Amino acid sequence: MPRQKHGRYGIMDIELFRTFLEVNKTRHFGKASENLYLTQAAVSARVKLLEESLGVTLFLRARNNIQLTPEGERLVPHAETMLLAWSRARQEVALKQEQQLQLSLGTTAGLWRFTLQDKLPRLHDSFPELALRADAHSAEELVRLLQEGLIDLAFLYEPASLPNIVATPIGKLKLVMASTREGLKAKEAVKNGYVYVDWGTAFGIFHGKRFPDTQPPVLHTNMASIAEAYLAEHGGSAYLPETVIEQWQAGDIYRVADAPGFSRDIFAVYRSNFSRPDLLPEIIELLKRQPWR
Repeated sequence: MPRQKHGRYGIMDIELFRTFLEVNKTRHFGKASENLYLTQAAVSARVKLLEESLGVTLFLRARNNIQLTPEGERLVPHAETMLLAWSRARQEVALKQEQQLQLSLGTTAGLWRFTLQDKLPRLHDSFPELALRADAHSAEELVRLLQEGLIDLAFLYEPASLPNIVATPIGKLKLVMASTREGLKAKEAVKNGYVYVDWGTAFGIFHGKRFPDTQPPVLHTNMASIAEAYLAEHGGSAYLPETVIEQWQAGDIYRVADAPGFSRDIFAVYRSNFSRPDLLPEIIELLKRQPWR
């Protein structure tokens, strides 16, 4: 097969998958070549080599319209897994003498921002023997990576019950309704310029019971950062984490006083056969002791 011509067979495979994922992300060979610091011809050659090695076509190529084939769609999670496994292997091999273990943490981008990024320095100070890795993925991707052993500890809302997976509650994310208009009542807020942030099934049930006659929102999103940007530009109201509201400048946003609050449980999720069973309970206990808002 073509890839057997490369002396650095394993590394070349990794670069083929990296190139494939970059083309998928940009949907443009030229932009992918810029991001990878390669010529466009080199990117095309790598994709072709990967296609020949697998015996499938990965992209449907049309002018200004590059789409994945069904085979390409199926390859994406495997390529991502290979890159993550390779990165983890390189880091573990290169651990410093005083570092005994790499701990890979994962959660969604929102949870990193709202609750967890401030806790990493304390975690490092308390466990200096750990080489920490922290990544953001979708909830579904986190569960897959956890099951495959590519991350050690995930932080999630409402984790599914799965074999050999342990979920321990460690804190709560407090959501409050906020508005760029001072003195607004909750019933007014959900009728004028309201942004619905999808915080999951439990929040949807809560919201439906409390505001059954809500008109269609001006924006529906599952990313609080998008809601924040919209409110900053256009004004309006939304349910946001209490911590976010505290970070806004005074006079720019106000809590809707008569709107009920909502708390989402946050869980630490890990495999029951983790290689250091004594370590995770200590880490989880440390995270529990730190203030959650």
